[in-house]
Amino acid sequence: MKSKPSLETSMLEESWRRYSRTWSMPAPERDTELRELVADEVTYTDPTTAISGRETFSGHMANFQQSMPGCFFEILSVNGHHGQTLASWRLVGGDGAERMRGTSYARLADDGRFAAFTGFF
Repeated sequence: MKSKPSLETSMLEESWRRYSRTWSMPAPERDTELRELVADEVTYTDPTTAISGRETFSGHMANFQQSMPGCFFEILSVNGHHGQTLASWRLVGGDGAERMRGTSYARLADDGRFAAFTGFF
């Protein structure tokens, strides 16, 4: 029998799902959601970029939307402990076809918001 996810895991899953949706939101909604989800000086790295600061991060998401119109992320699984967390995800095109899969690591700030992301794909 599969065990029920802990409250911490459920909260992490919801945070990752909210975060993944920000990649597809228009700027005003995205910025509001990012204020709740990520630290002011959040860092983000992946194989193509390394940036810091929430405003810069939001701009990076806007560039993603322009280069990948209609695409969105789906969170497939989440694990976490001691303020660190991993999420497996897939990128889906507007046509519903899977474009890629990856894993992202995040470190949480003391207030529970995301402080740093590292994406692997």
